[in-house]
Amino acid sequence: MTTPFDDLLELAGLDSERIALEHSRGVLPARVSLDALRDRFAEIERARQLLEPERAPLASSLAALEVEVGHLAERRAQVEGRLAAATGGGRELAAMHTEARHLVEKMGELEDQELELMEALEPLETRLGALRAEAAPMVAERDTLLAQLADQEAALVATLEAQRAARAEVAGRLEAGLLARYERIAAREGTGAARLEHGTCGGCHLSLSSSEVDRLRHLPADELSSCDQCERFLVRPDQLSS
Repeated sequence: MTTPFDDLLELAGLDSERIALEHSRGVLPARVSLDALRDRFAEIERARQLLEPERAPLASSLAALEVEVGHLAERRAQVEGRLAAATGGGRELAAMHTEARHLVEKMGELEDQELELMEALEPLETRLGALRAEAAPMVAERDTLLAQLADQEAALVATLEAQRAARAEVAGRLEAGLLARYERIAAREGTGAARLEHGTCGGCHLSLSSSEVDRLRHLPADELSSCDQCERFLVRPDQLSS
């Protein structure tokens, strides 16, 4: 049969377990992995944002050149079509030949510029592509981790519910006034009782003075005592049922 002192220590043990369980909510394996994944994704996004200001003007210039080359190609096709259909000579024919040569030269210059821009863009696009490739599977990984986190949190909630039921059963064995005093201390300290071992409070882990230890040693076995430092109930070895 247990004693109130056994029950006090069991209640304190359950409260310590509850505190540890509640703390574990923030460090569940899936949550830790999810936080690490989010940090890595944020690093990728920061890297992308650093590259984008360098890439964007080059890409914009390249797009503008492609449009201009396209317009020149259309005009060249028109001129060459008129030349193919022309018969005879004259100034107009010479002007078309001149324009055709000019278009070819201009297109050559722009295509050289396009090549330079593409060469400048290539390493940036390669790096951005690598970042996108690294980020792509993170979406699926995130969904997997979110599902795992939901399972782990559900398991934790179930454990906490079972733990609360066990605590209620132990608390029900204590006299109302004693339980009320325990709860007041536990509300402040986390637990309301601790074992006294080798002159040290098992709650705050501070050593009692030798005179206080001697005083406690001579108390009746059924008398409650408290820690001078944290005010938890101190349960002495001789007060336990076994």
